[in-house]
Amino acid sequence: MKTNILKNINTITIIALITALAVVNQAISQQTFNLGNLYYGVLIFTLFVTFFQSTIKRISMTMTILYVACILSILLNDIPDVYQPWMRFTFFVIVSIIASPFIQSNFYDKFRVTLFKYIHYLLILVIITSIPFIIRGESGRFGFGGFTNHSMLLAPISAVTLTTLFYLLFKGKYNKIAIISLIIVTFIALLLAASRVSLIGAIVATIYFFYRLYSNNKRKFATIAISIIALMAISYPLWGSYMESIEKKNQAQITESGEINYTGSRDILWQQRIREFKSSPLVGVGFGYAEYVTDINERTGRITYKKTDSGIVEPGSSWLGALSMTGLLGFTALLVLWFKSLRNCLKVEKKDKLFGVYIGSTLIFWAVHMIAEGQIFAAGSFLFFMVWITFGAAYSAYNVAYKQRC
Repeated sequence: MKTNILKNINTITIIALITALAVVNQAISQQTFNLGNLYYGVLIFTLFVTFFQSTIKRISMTMTILYVACILSILLNDIPDVYQPWMRFTFFVIVSIIASPFIQSNFYDKFRVTLFKYIHYLLILVIITSIPFIIRGESGRFGFGGFTNHSMLLAPISAVTLTTLFYLLFKGKYNKIAIISLIIVTFIALLLAASRVSLIGAIVATIYFFYRLYSNNKRKFATIAISIIALMAISYPLWGSYMESIEKKNQAQITESGEINYTGSRDILWQQRIREFKSSPLVGVGFGYAEYVTDINERTGRITYKKTDSGIVEPGSSWLGALSMTGLLGFTALLVLWFKSLRNCLKVEKKDKLFGVYIGSTLIFWAVHMIAEGQIFAAGSFLFFMVWITFGAAYSAYNVAYKQRC
């Protein structure tokens, strides 16, 4: 008998909705109002309410090892006070207890699945409210951000919203014309935001979505894949102009040899992260610490890197950031957590095929996005919460589907 993981769950919905609104507000605060420290107040409130509702608990050993790795990286390194490593770690623990699978219980499992759903549904509204910006073609200080604070927020929001809309389309409970229209708008928003890693991540996640959805019917998957490619090729004159921002970004990064440097400033940051890892391979150079940030030479326009004592952290990659900051211990724990999350999604598919595919696709997107974005330890950021609630939902959906008694 099919398990309906997303059934309504009494008062959990209220707490999840309040938390979801606070999280999504982080992405749109310039267009609405900034919660400031109230954001952390909401999260602390959520933490207390959910923690004391969870009378029977199971602790994730993988998350425990990650926490230990973070603590050791602080204790065994001399991190400048301006980086406030202990404060950063405290925020990381507070938010990750809420979103990650660290504490697993019947209450937390239902809460995280509900929170995952609400956040992603609210992001559809963010796309809808971005339509006037798309029509007017408005670009802000940080590129085309629609109703969000930054193009680098709109891009991943658009990517994960595409996956959400595919999920709703196949769920069959909503108007298909409306959903398809939103898919088109969301795709345009993704192109206008001009984030190459988000675009690549969205493509990989979409391929995964349809491949897993039709895992028992490869012929149908091939037919759909060919149909989508043909449709995209035929309709290129309609959406090709929205690629202009991406093309401009590519042109701006043509090297002296005439080749496009697709990774841009990330090359410098990645090399630095690797150097840091080599200097301290076991425990890293310190949680929330990155000695170098990118800089632009005003005379030549070239992107370089420089030492900083400002407390700004610019990892350039979540994966390499975890490797350099927490060493092999923390990086291995993070990698194991991701693979276990994906394994859980595959198991969820046996109970609720569509929802398992949905979370798995979202997880795949973040794995790609984290190659070039360093949100993994940035506890105050919207993208940080998005990554960790995906991990948490993958574990929780499995526990709910198989009625694990935590």
